[in-house]
Amino acid sequence: MRCGFGRPASRSLNRFGKRPILKLPGLRGPDTQVERGERRVGDSMARKYLGATARTWVEYLAAILIGNAIYYLSLQPHLPESLRHRLFATDLGLFVDFIVCVGVYGLIRLGERL
Repeated sequence: MRCGFGRPASRSLNRFGKRPILKLPGLRGPDTQVERGERRVGDSMARKYLGATARTWVEYLAAILIGNAIYYLSLQPHLPESLRHRLFATDLGLFVDFIVCVGVYGLIRLGERL
């Protein structure tokens, strides 16, 4: 049996395993087969806020809070004066704080892959 796209149509059981259905390539519906990596319109996808999911925003927030706690509570008192961050100033201390936060974010991402 051929479908209108020049490729043979395949027959298989539907997702409930009850009746045979006809799968037509190129058409989307509740019983059509989806290739790996493709998504159907009705699939549930995470909502994005400003290009990132809510989970990613929570990871960003956690990295910033933990990184700032590490910098201000344990590193800053032991750093030389030139590497300490002064309030409302762009200095080397701000750069060191940023590096600590990026490192914490990297550890969070590494931990979720394990």
